[in-house]
Amino acid sequence: MLTRRNFIRGVGALTALSLAPKPGSALTLPGMKAKPVRIMPKRLKPGDTIGLITPSGPIKKQQLIDAVAQLKSLGFNTYYEESVLDQYGYFAGKDADRAAELNKMFGNDKVDAVLCVRGGYGAIRILDILDYDLIKSNPKILMGYSDITAFLNAIHERTGLVTFHGPLGISPFNDFVLNSFESVVMNPASHYKYPYLREPGTEKNPEFDRYTINRGKATGELVGGNISVLASMIGGGFEPDFEGKIVFLEEIEEKTYRVDKMLVHMLQATNLKKAAGIVFGVFNQCNINDEPRLTLKQAIGDLFSPLDMPISYGFPFGHIDTIITIPIGIKARFNATANTLKLLEKAVS
Repeated sequence: MLTRRNFIRGVGALTALSLAPKPGSALTLPGMKAKPVRIMPKRLKPGDTIGLITPSGPIKKQQLIDAVAQLKSLGFNTYYEESVLDQYGYFAGKDADRAAELNKMFGNDKVDAVLCVRGGYGAIRILDILDYDLIKSNPKILMGYSDITAFLNAIHERTGLVTFHGPLGISPFNDFVLNSFESVVMNPASHYKYPYLREPGTEKNPEFDRYTINRGKATGELVGGNISVLASMIGGGFEPDFEGKIVFLEEIEEKTYRVDKMLVHMLQATNLKKAAGIVFGVFNQCNINDEPRLTLKQAIGDLFSPLDMPISYGFPFGHIDTIITIPIGIKARFNATANTLKLLEKAVS
């Protein structure tokens, strides 16, 4: 006789069999978001056309002229829509127009890479109206930092496209910046160890110090960016997955207590505590305190030294003039003891 207990046991077994993944496939339960297959954009070559966009804050015409001239001096052609100079309050145009500008660049076959001219604010307002299917079908390099953090992470999470936390159109492409840019997106090697250069004139500024918080080594895919942007993405369905990743973080012009608050929010509201390791860049102009004081180093140390993972501060990225180009979605090896970061694979095809 088939008893209720045996019946339930049998149904459970059948359910388990039906949910079991086929050989070589990943298990995706109802409600789980399947991780998209990673897509490598094509490498950038001299003579390629870089599309310039302003998906966040507005720019002045002279900034556009300077960006075009700088890219031309590096051997690139440029293309932009008239909307690149739009302004709507503190945005570079209305939401729908800024999203359309980004979408058009990915849909334009004559554009080989997309570079954001500046950051500012506005990215999170248009994440839900980007055409992710179009972007996925037309993979190309997308680069920027600061507010562009939102696009870099959301697009990678939704499409699998490797994106690049690197210089903006208004950034100075000095020798250090150009070397990293070329080594990652133009002439990639299977392994690339990032160089280190302390920004000149900062010897007495503790915000530019480089130090180990927790010793150790870790390997994982890179993800991260600006902490105020990442914190604003929490709960909106676009926040990145930090588990098992090498997470890189930076900030600018925030008082230390506000940096503390945003980092606490990320630790409590995301799976950041499950990261493989954390690489802090330069938190420029963030060691700012009212009395009584708690330094930036103390605040970060109090929050992160209890975590069981390698953590370092002071890598050359953030709102500074000496920045490296970091690909989101590429595997890297991080040594917090030696303060080194190395890519373990190429970021472009």
